[in-house]
Amino acid sequence: MLIRRARRDDNFQEVAKLYLTVWRSAYAGMLSAKFLDQLSVDTWHPERGWQQTWLAFQGSQVVGVCAAGPARKAVWSGWGEVYSIYVHPSIQHRGVGQRLMTAALTDLDAKTDRLYLEVLTANRAAQTFYRRFGFKQKDSARLRVESQGHLSVVEMVRLRHS
Repeated sequence: MLIRRARRDDNFQEVAKLYLTVWRSAYAGMLSAKFLDQLSVDTWHPERGWQQTWLAFQGSQVVGVCAAGPARKAVWSGWGEVYSIYVHPSIQHRGVGQRLMTAALTDLDAKTDRLYLEVLTANRAAQTFYRRFGFKQKDSARLRVESQGHLSVVEMVRLRHS
């Protein structure tokens, strides 16, 4: 398994397909079928943030992705943000996500001691995963509006004290 930073010439269509595969698998039962059916490979544009993306490869196949960088929302200015982390369902629970997250957090930790992320309220497995990296839930759930519908999310934060 190779974990490395994305490069400009990586196949981001393959990365977008991974996002779609994982969303339809991981979020079945958490999100409505109608919401999931509206998603397509064109929903995501990982090529836009390739400089802040880590990829996991099994041979030449992209099997995992983690995107993280400066916070995208003004309210979190000065913070780092984990934008997303996805591992192909066929190799989940084999340490790939942990390796991707470690790579992304090592990079973020060099830039800031305050990190946050959003996670679906119903995604308890992901919340448990993030807690292993020191994240804690900040507040109660809130609705996030997306073009496909509303998502119930919680914010999780990690503060590193010098």
